[in-house]
Amino acid sequence: MRAVVQRLQRLSDEHWWALDASCRLMERNAWVGPMGVRFDHQIRADQRELRDLLVQALHSAQRKLAALPDLP
Repeated sequence: MRAVVQRLQRLSDEHWWALDASCRLMERNAWVGPMGVRFDHQIRADQRELRDLLVQALHSAQRKLAALPDLP
């Protein structure tokens, strides 16, 4: 289980910033107009969802690891 937590942490670290480049481009008006606004809202919502899911997965694994009895 410890290996699972470590793997999840690595995956979280790798993917945490996955949508940052797109968000930064949208901050610089890379796409404007109504479709640009919709895309901006969607990419930010997707970023929040991704980060929330990464945090949830890691915390769940950490709780399960903490609940396991200590073995020699």
